Formats: sequence, structure tokens, C-alpha cells
Amino acid sequence: MKVYPSGNIRNVALVGHGGTGKTSLVEAMLFNTGATKRIGKVDDGNTVSDYLPEEIKRKITISSSLVPCEYREHKINVIDTPGYSDFYFEVVGAMRVVDSMVIVMSATAGVEVQTEIVWEDFPDTPKIVFINKMDRENANF
Repeated sequence: MKVYPSGNIRNVALVGHGGTGKTSLVEAMLFNTGATKRIGKVDDGNTVSDYLPEEIKRKITISSSLVPCEYREHKINVIDTPGYSDFYFEVVGAMRVVDSMVIVMSATAGVEVQTEIVWEDFPDTPKIVFINKMDRENANF
């Protein structure tokens, strides 16, 4: 296993409302960094981060998953978090160990409840907003 200097390790949480595409974004990151040979799909039940039988059955993230990948000599520990309020404690746990967060929003739905809650609950955590699903009908940036 490769050893990384501490300055080359990033811990990032993907957060946002359910259904915004956080798990699909993780799959794209893994594929584009060469960590996987294919992009898994939530609907097919073959994603790296949603592996529990209940997650596959419901097609939602229930527990946070740590998914490491390497990019430009940096190890990026991506934490795919649940988007539904029933599992918010998983988001809170993940936020204790991350350096920053990517708030994933759907271009078709806009700002939703879980997005606002995460933004307000962690005001000091550096954030970037990722607008997903721009190719969908009724997308409104």
C-alpha cells in the first residue's frame, strides 16, 4: 500500500439532499481517477459505496461509505453520505473527520431541505457547491 505524506491526504464529504446524485458522482470520480474500470449505477445496484443489501434494494445510501482514490499524487478519501433526514446522524459523524465538503445539488430541484440543514449545521467547514443533473429536462441553473 502506498504511503502518502499527511499534506497529500484530503478528506472530503459529499453531502446534500437525497436523490441529488452523490453516489453517482463518487462513481464518476472513481472511474476518472482510474480506481475502477467501470461506472457503477445506483439503479443497477453495482456501485462501490452502496453495498449493503438494504441500500441496493432501496436504491439509496443508508450509511456513510469511505471511498479512497488517488489524484495527482494525492489520496482523496471521499465519504459518500446519506441524503435523507432519517440517516442524518451518518452525515454528522462524517463531518467530524473531513477537511471540506462538496454540497451536491440537483439542477432540477434546486436547494432542498437537507442542503440547507448541512449548510447551517457546519458553517466553519469549507464548502464547494456541485450542481448535478444539468442535462435533465427542466434543469434551471
